[in-house]
Amino acid sequence: MTTNSILLVDDEPADIQLAAELLKSSGYTVSYVADGFKALAACKVRMPDLIVLDVHMPIMSGVDVFNRLKVDEKTQVIPVIFTKSKESSLSEHDKKTLTNQHILPKPLEVEELIALTKTLIKGKSLTEEIKKKEGLIKDLSLEDPVTSLHNAYYLKAFLKTQLAQAIRYQHPVSLIVFEIDQGQEILKTYGQKGFDSILAQTALIIGKHNRKADFVSRSAEAEFTCVLSHTDKTGAIEVAEKLRNAITNSTLSIAYQTQTQNIPITVSMGISYFMQDMDDEGNTLLSNARAALEQAKSSGGNTALIAE
Repeated sequence: MTTNSILLVDDEPADIQLAAELLKSSGYTVSYVADGFKALAACKVRMPDLIVLDVHMPIMSGVDVFNRLKVDEKTQVIPVIFTKSKESSLSEHDKKTLTNQHILPKPLEVEELIALTKTLIKGKSLTEEIKKKEGLIKDLSLEDPVTSLHNAYYLKAFLKTQLAQAIRYQHPVSLIVFEIDQGQEILKTYGQKGFDSILAQTALIIGKHNRKADFVSRSAEAEFTCVLSHTDKTGAIEVAEKLRNAITNSTLSIAYQTQTQNIPITVSMGISYFMQDMDDEGNTLLSNARAALEQAKSSGGNTALIAE
């Protein structure tokens, strides 16, 4: 079991020693530095679970350290316990900055320090757990918001199911992975909004021309994947060419600088088909299709190549 790490920051050796002994006796891993610059450097080397930070230090005060921690996305989540001598006072600016922050008087009281440490570390752990669950929920979403197609997470689950059936009933499954050849140029010229518009319009074209039994997803930022059930490599090539021609013969548009501009596009495609010696989760199938896609792109684009 990994113990929680605590960073002590104080220019008074006696105060550091006292706090370190109290925290080590409660099972925490403790490191310490004597100034603010070293504290910031230490956080870059190893992110502590909590910082015990003296308010009044020379060169860089605890408040200055705190402010720098809060502007960095990586360190802004670290809980901080401030310490200060009972005799020292806070400036109006420091009072405003430290509003709602935990400040303990020195010399530190054992029970107060340990209780607050446990509370803040537990709160940090709960926050991290909530973020993980939020990320999982996002991944579990079945629909890509830009194209309204299924997303990569759903593709992975669907492909696994399809391959299980293919293995059991001995029927063919093929895959087409493709990208817009002009994607990076469109993104650079028209920005993310314009690029998303082209992706959405491309998805509509795919929807009009793909077969009802086929599964289509947006599998990466600029990548589409079609899973073709009951389709061998000959059939996959036919479907790919039909889609490629449909996209090439369509003119898409982007609203740009108060005007609507027509954007002709082409696509490069990689095709693969399932063989019994491949893994049953689709990793090899996808990898082969993407390798063929890269070869199609490097050969000039606007073509479909099959992985053999």
